[in-house]
Amino acid sequence: MLALTITAYAVGIVLLGCGSAILLSMQIARKSAAPFFPSAKSTVRLALAAADLRPGESFYDLGAGTGASIVVADREFGARAIGSEISILPYLLAKIRIFLSRSKAKMRFEDLFNEDVRDADVVFCFLAERVLGRVAEKLRKELKPGARIVSYAFTLPGMVPERTIPVHGAWKLYLYRISGTGR
Repeated sequence: MLALTITAYAVGIVLLGCGSAILLSMQIARKSAAPFFPSAKSTVRLALAAADLRPGESFYDLGAGTGASIVVADREFGARAIGSEISILPYLLAKIRIFLSRSKAKMRFEDLFNEDVRDADVVFCFLAERVLGRVAEKLRKELKPGARIVSYAFTLPGMVPERTIPVHGAWKLYLYRISGTGR
């Protein structure tokens, strides 16, 4: 009986610790880039089609959440898809999604500002407006000429969209293309 009680307490402590770690991770993500708010697959498909994502191209989702976009990019568009996410729960759910869908997409547990996107053909981001200035600066420095960016809901400061695509209500997709030297 004592062993059972000790085991129950140990399990409780482990679960409490895991729950706390998940909440802390989500708070870090919320403060650094965006709260967790997933994109609908229909919106992802529209964004990838608008960006003219082609088979074999490199696709990055900065703040990929549960990985819906990278799985769609891989399975439906034939792209080499990579996502980065700093919040542990969405990251783990993305890993499960990739496994269950038999996708070749890659998910990284990494801050989007540390993600190297120099080989990206298309970058997707659905991030908080307050960080998009830093994101725009990163993308202007790292992306090659001709690379496309799709920002969901908010514009990238200092950049002019090539196209604006209505999604639902006031929500829009903003499509950008890197011109000139890019780096």
